[in-house]
Amino acid sequence: MSRLWLVIILCVVSHAAYADKKVYRWKDENGNWVYSDTPKKGAAEVKINTQFLTMPAADTSVLSSDAQNTATPKYKAAIIAPNHKQTLRDNTGSVYVSGQITPRFAKDFTVQLFLDGKPTGPKQHTITFALRNVERGEHSLQLMVFDSKGKVVTKSDETIFYLHKATRAN
Repeated sequence: MSRLWLVIILCVVSHAAYADKKVYRWKDENGNWVYSDTPKKGAAEVKINTQFLTMPAADTSVLSSDAQNTATPKYKAAIIAPNHKQTLRDNTGSVYVSGQITPRFAKDFTVQLFLDGKPTGPKQHTITFALRNVERGEHSLQLMVFDSKGKVVTKSDETIFYLHKATRAN
């Protein structure tokens, strides 16, 4: 269907440019209308009134590669597990953390997890973390996303979690 409109528009433009040219239409073997300035056997001349065939201008800047390169996406980081103020029970002190970056971060970005304001390890390219030997009590988590130059692109809100362990007396 869009191909048909393209053909019609091209015909109208060529008709406006060359007013003495004629436009013909016929159906092809598949039953589709075909428009051309060259008549075929069985083609009928199309009368086009150009005063009613104006189209509004469309914003095509989104199709330009320059427009895509100048628009820097706004990144957002979030910790999706554990939930904020969630209580975890693990006697070994293991905590599994999952993050989310939207929109999907660039391949040269890195992520670092902070536990109680201190990095849990080096920057990495994945957003899942396994923490070991975390002490019982209240803790805060935060993700930071860095670009290839080490500049912070975004950081998550702090997520608080509570780690419970069985008492040592038991």
